[in-house]
Amino acid sequence: MDTILYVVGIILLVYFLLTKIPGGFHKRRINKEIRKLKEMQVRPREGNIEMKDIAHLPEIVQRWLIKSNIVGSQWKSTVHIKQKGQMRLDPDSEKWIFASATQVVGMTEPSFVWQVKAEVKPFIYVYGADSYLDGVGSLQMRLLNLIKVADVKGGPKVNQSSFQRYLLELPWYPQAALNRNMKWKQIDKHTARVVMNHRGVPGEAYLRFDDEGDVVFTSAMRFKDTDDKAELLECIGESKEINLMDGIRMPILVHVTWRLPERLYTWFKVQIFKLEYR
Repeated sequence: MDTILYVVGIILLVYFLLTKIPGGFHKRRINKEIRKLKEMQVRPREGNIEMKDIAHLPEIVQRWLIKSNIVGSQWKSTVHIKQKGQMRLDPDSEKWIFASATQVVGMTEPSFVWQVKAEVKPFIYVYGADSYLDGVGSLQMRLLNLIKVADVKGGPKVNQSSFQRYLLELPWYPQAALNRNMKWKQIDKHTARVVMNHRGVPGEAYLRFDDEGDVVFTSAMRFKDTDDKAELLECIGESKEINLMDGIRMPILVHVTWRLPERLYTWFKVQIFKLEYR
């Protein structure tokens, strides 16, 4: 019995050392990126956002910003988001895995740092980090914080896909829609398009609203993969529940779906459970 306990103890110690030490390096890298993101932000303006600050926008976008409570709120530079949800990593699988994530987003200078932990099997985790800083996108995924599953940084496809994600997620930080470099156009009664070129990276996304002004659907063309054969695919965010977070009305439950050539592939059901503007 003592021998069994000894062996189990050794295995647990080795597991701890193999996962925690690389995890420390991962955490320091993430913290460094978050510091860089915050340093990049322009100091927020004094006072509150007023009607005159949204006057240049199409009527449908103005209605959204009023409904979301952005008008009347203080100018901020970043937002910190905590998420949980379920991921489906293979379109041919019906298996959903639990995931938790944190995200820091820059609103005056488009940028984000997202990190996720997903349990693929009991006690077996995949750790990921996705970021967009200074016009450069990156993605890294590690099994047990040891084995690289993905590690890409920069390049037209990665940068474009990362920036498109920033635009897709505007409903979580509506103040960013006031960026004067964003060009908005109302398409119809319920749809608006936003176009922006950020540090040489082109972006275009569509937001669809209900009659009350809430965002119910976002869409943008992105690269799901980054190899030479990767093609642009539509990425969709569907609002399943809308509520207040830190005083701002937004989608708090979103299903993220890729429109594959043969079918729709919903891969992430994400819920916002904590959010703070700073």
